[in-house]
Amino acid sequence: MPTLEEDFFNNPTGSLMTVKCFPWTWKNQLALIGDAAHAIVPFYGQGMNCGFEDCVELNDLIVKHNHDWSKIMPEYQLQRKPNSDAIADLAVANFYEMRDLVGHPDFLLRKKIEARIFDKHPEKWVPLYTMVTFNEFPYSEALSRGKRQDQIMDKVMALPDIEKIWDSPEVESKILNMLS
Repeated sequence: MPTLEEDFFNNPTGSLMTVKCFPWTWKNQLALIGDAAHAIVPFYGQGMNCGFEDCVELNDLIVKHNHDWSKIMPEYQLQRKPNSDAIADLAVANFYEMRDLVGHPDFLLRKKIEARIFDKHPEKWVPLYTMVTFNEFPYSEALSRGKRQDQIMDKVMALPDIEKIWDSPEVESKILNMLS
């Protein structure tokens, strides 16, 4: 890369943006899908996946409503909008997490506690990143569950001497009680 420095300083950088528009349809004849309806920043790596989910949802609605576009179009945009907005918010939040927190000892301990609870109780606790990236949770559900789990972890991290007792039965019990 003999001209790296020159290339870097002489070429414009693109901006990252989020698109949250509505409506996504026009006169039951045209529908926006993918980035046209909901462009997101790349910090969760879910942009294309979210667009594919639009296609799957639209296809399911075509079958469900037997090609009745007057039913398909309104339902499509109403079902997909909450999830596309959720992944947009999650992607921005993940950027701040990666930028500000990943090297912080409290953050690393928090993730270690979450991983332990997930390993022991996967039916009750799934880390947010896992919900978004490796499961079929709707993005809006992942966002909602993630916020609830964050509130629980804020309380756990405020416990005295959490660095020493993080893997104790008492901390595990507190988390499970807060989940109930």
